[in-house]
Amino acid sequence: MVTSILRPTVYKPTFSVFARAVGRTWAALPAIFATFLVSGLMHELIFYYLGRVKPTGEVMVFFLLHGVCLVVEIAMKKAVSGKWRLPRLISGPLTVLFVMSTGLWLFFPQFAKLKIDVRAFEEYAALGAFVKNAIQRMFSV
Repeated sequence: MVTSILRPTVYKPTFSVFARAVGRTWAALPAIFATFLVSGLMHELIFYYLGRVKPTGEVMVFFLLHGVCLVVEIAMKKAVSGKWRLPRLISGPLTVLFVMSTGLWLFFPQFAKLKIDVRAFEEYAALGAFVKNAIQRMFSV
């Protein structure tokens, strides 16, 4: 779903603009970074609406860091043009380790600060009470 939103609204227009300036080969790099930038802004907005607290910027930094790292990775791959490639047995775990460590560092602390887990269980309890009440009313008539 996110891809179907961000690709036509951010990636493709940015790619088109930069394709004229730097060529189609390198236009993907600023387009990818712009996509991560917008995604970071959207996530900050979501967390603001969830918690009604001033954004800390940690979520934005998470997405900017991932955007920069992906741009560097793609640029390095284009620079060596397939002559050298890190084995999948190494690159896969490194990617998972990077995403998990940066997620634990920058992304998931927002859930704890906003007590989203507590709020979710309160919502589930309220829903359960509503359903229980509705069932009791249906069968008590």
